[in-house]
Amino acid sequence: MSRSQLVFSVAQLKEIQGLLAQFSQQADVRCAILADMSGQDIVSWAARTGTDLDSISALAAGNIMATLEIGRLLGGQRACNMVVQEHDDMTILVARVGQGLLLLVATARDVPLGWSRLTIKRAIDRILPIVGTAAMVAPPPGISDDFEHIFSSQLDSIW
Repeated sequence: MSRSQLVFSVAQLKEIQGLLAQFSQQADVRCAILADMSGQDIVSWAARTGTDLDSISALAAGNIMATLEIGRLLGGQRACNMVVQEHDDMTILVARVGQGLLLLVATARDVPLGWSRLTIKRAIDRILPIVGTAAMVAPPPGISDDFEHIFSSQLDSIW
């Protein structure tokens, strides 16, 4: 249930798990995941057994980090709060919870996007007081300013 390097009490995890389990009560919600920005699943729920929630968590974190980096490279701030993916049969929303966590919710394609966005916003508003300052640890930059130089040096040392 808890594989993140963040430390949460059993009571906190149960409270978050109860919150995510409420998604199971909604029609056509396929999964909900709270993870840290390194991609470690903290608490998750899925309608279908056998769903690889660990991989989904890691990919969702990578997606948010890549989106933040794209924004930075285009001259924006690291302030993206939600990524929406519209697939043929589902919609996936990945939202930041504070600076250091993310919440992923996957729904059937016919679930209204406005409902999903509002539901995530309300869930985040309930999660933040539970996790406290753990949500405020900002993720590291995707690519540091000297990345290219360090990468080039490492390649040169190999050859």
